[in-house]
Amino acid sequence: MRVEMEFLGSGTSSGIPTIGCDCRVCHSDNPRNKRLRSSVLFRVNAGESERRLLVDVTPDVRIQALRAGLSSVDAVLITHAHADHFHGLDDLRGLYWGGGREPLNLFAFPETLDSLKQTFSYLFDENYEYKGIAKFTSHTFEHDAFEAAGLSVQPIPVIHGRMRVAGFRVGDCAYITDTNEVPPASIEKLQGVKLLILDALRKAPHPTHMSLPKALHTAEQIGCERVFFTHINHDLEHEAINKELPDWASLGFDMLKVALEEDGTITITEPGHTGAPPPIAF
Repeated sequence: MRVEMEFLGSGTSSGIPTIGCDCRVCHSDNPRNKRLRSSVLFRVNAGESERRLLVDVTPDVRIQALRAGLSSVDAVLITHAHADHFHGLDDLRGLYWGGGREPLNLFAFPETLDSLKQTFSYLFDENYEYKGIAKFTSHTFEHDAFEAAGLSVQPIPVIHGRMRVAGFRVGDCAYITDTNEVPPASIEKLQGVKLLILDALRKAPHPTHMSLPKALHTAEQIGCERVFFTHINHDLEHEAINKELPDWASLGFDMLKVALEEDGTITITEPGHTGAPPPIAF
């Protein structure tokens, strides 16, 4: 099974550049310092059998889907109910239409789903008459693996301040955003993961996110072969920080694709080398 993770966004909740900020990263000309809100797309296998799992629906999802050439998904996985991770839910109407107007399967922790239904009540109201919206079939999970689009997905519970957040493992690939602590039981669920995307907000400690040093330590605990960091703020300049990291660790960036091939090798595809649509300016 080939599993690819595409960075739809790699930035923190404010996005980079941040409104009103005059720092050098926010004013950088390097496209790798321009970060939409964090989201990832799992592409499992390829061709006609490809399955697409969208993790989180950011306020930037329209731009993210357009520049990824995305017209349909097989499932939507929500990590938690913070605005930067689900406030783009209404914009999934295009993926609903592209999927033949079949309800989108959406998976979340029970408390996360409750928050989604409060914020976007009309999207989950079976009696809502307006036709120009997305429709969803809701599913909840706890600690056990669940099936999404015919794939086994292992939720990885992590701590984000006082909130429970879901990471996700598909095969030997895993995605974990918005955490300041990965509990021992979740470290155990991550054993054998070869390719990891992990929260690393900044160098300095933070009460609800991992610092870069803590994220490196966590990746070492998991024992992954390769880690890419996400949910990055404007304290981390892409090129400078990457020079400081070990060769098995890197900052992620928007539109980067990392894959675990069927033979166990890890491949990295950068924007501009895939024949995909060009980046959309923002």
